[in-house]
Amino acid sequence: MSQLLYKNILEKTTITETEFEEFLAQTKSIVVNKNEHFLNEGEVANYIAFIVSGGLYSYSIDEKGEKNVVQIALENYWIADLYSFLSREPSKLNIEAIVETKLIIINKDNFEKTCDTIPAFERFQRLLIQKAYISTLQRISGLTSKSAPQRYLELVTEHPEIIQKVPQLLIASYLGIKPQSLSRIRKQIFNKNSTSNIS
Repeated sequence: MSQLLYKNILEKTTITETEFEEFLAQTKSIVVNKNEHFLNEGEVANYIAFIVSGGLYSYSIDEKGEKNVVQIALENYWIADLYSFLSREPSKLNIEAIVETKLIIINKDNFEKTCDTIPAFERFQRLLIQKAYISTLQRISGLTSKSAPQRYLELVTEHPEIIQKVPQLLIASYLGIKPQSLSRIRKQIFNKNSTSNIS
């Protein structure tokens, strides 16, 4: 469990095993059951989570009562409402488990403490937040500048594990389209690929 986290951190910065153990001592492991909330709208996000296995997704609820999926995070991903986590303002998001999910979590105080005492982790934290910010900008840009089929094909190419493991209803919401539209897109792509293989 901890080795997956260690490898994840090493991908972004150099950290010794001793430093990693110091960091790990500030965390705890939990299990979030399927459909259980890790965070509820209106709460302050006290934790940032690393997913060891399973998956979580964050979403907001619109005036019609429909879910609008913001982020989908599977094994080896990090997830939190970073705005609430960093600002201490109430979250506008819910974070829910897609399946039973094992997490390593760290609270705000320990997160800051680790950044202060372990320079390598401070760099890791900065890169993590930068990546999250860039991903958010790319997602917003994609929703306005790319067609639904383009957004789906991009997801298939860049994150095939999401296509394989996440319910279509959540994928459709994440892509900003209706489930019926996603079904049509998938059918069109399948038929096109089938025709190409035959010819």
